Amino acid sequence: MDGQTDSTSRWLGAPLEQLPTPALTLDQATVRRNAERMRERCQALGLRLRPHVKTHKTLEGAELATGGTRRGIVVSTLAEARFFAAGGFDDILYAYPLPGGRLEECAALAQRLQAFQLLLDSPQALALLRRRPLPPGKRWLVWLKLDCGNGRAGVRPTDPGAMSLARAIAEEAPEEVTLVGVYAHCGDTYGCRDVPAIQAVARATTAAVLDFVTALRQAGVPCPQASIGSTPSCSHPVPEMAQLTELHPGNYLFYDLQQTLLGSCKPEEVAIRVLTRVIGHYPHRNQLLVDCGWAALSLHGRDQAPTGCATIEGHPQLRLVGLTQEHGQVEAIDGRLDFERFPLGSILALIPFHACATAAMHPVYYVHAEGKVVELWHPVRGW
Repeated sequence: MDGQTDSTSRWLGAPLEQLPTPALTLDQATVRRNAERMRERCQALGLRLRPHVKTHKTLEGAELATGGTRRGIVVSTLAEARFFAAGGFDDILYAYPLPGGRLEECAALAQRLQAFQLLLDSPQALALLRRRPLPPGKRWLVWLKLDCGNGRAGVRPTDPGAMSLARAIAEEAPEEVTLVGVYAHCGDTYGCRDVPAIQAVARATTAAVLDFVTALRQAGVPCPQASIGSTPSCSHPVPEMAQLTELHPGNYLFYDLQQTLLGSCKPEEVAIRVLTRVIGHYPHRNQLLVDCGWAALSLHGRDQAPTGCATIEGHPQLRLVGLTQEHGQVEAIDGRLDFERFPLGSILALIPFHACATAAMHPVYYVHAEGKVVELWHPVRGW
């Protein structure tokens, strides 16, 4: 047992109100239901679920998301890939543009696992792989990353170079490199305002991916897999997605305030909270001070949501108005604060706007049932 695990294990069985704050907590039943519902959505469409683990970065979360198979996940960092490989996971897709300076780390994972897979979106990245062939019996397993409107990584499927790159991956050195499929992230769903708009993006992305796969096959280029994903698009999937082979959402295990505002989930489906204690009363400025600052709660959303980067559960009359590194300022939306309702040491539960960014700040997640800690999840950190 490492030092971190040993130091936090004493909180197993503890009531939530006894935890040291700020503390990231997860409702066990909610996380389990979220995992089960996403698996059911994919099963109903006849698709494989390849959950992205970047939100929670834990063996326990990935175990739930994969239904215990420990096969078929997406990671964002090589640190995650090594962590999950060491934890008994395989069929791991590193969904990030190939980092040229870290090719040897990728090669080690490709030799260690049955299926370590990479994303490419440029001829230069393919050339890097070609210069580092794997030992006999092993090939680089490659997905072509498509940009279907998200505007981040990927080659646009309508660009002439997309077809030539796919063909090069599939045909230049089949004994060294294999084209597994095409992969697109529906990140543009995060700019939507309602479910119909999200579904329109999902339809457009699905159509763009399927059109490209059809064109590849008509050109004689085999492309077995077609994958799209984002938590908004996969939480309300459209029938057209059934023509794909898999989906890769990630945030859904926790959900958050952003997903609630988008319509991805109901408020009761949000599993994550950050507990914080009241540490000061300041009547002259009508504010409470709490022990959660931006080191424990992401600032993402402070200019995007009416309540800022978090809502305060059970207290719609309160809002978080300021964060410094270790302090948060809370005030009443209207009128004077009733300070007697919030004595020093009392706990407030914050629902973060962005679970992924907030979870990345915490070394342990306190998983609870019936008001007590029943599990401790320790995420991997680093890149």
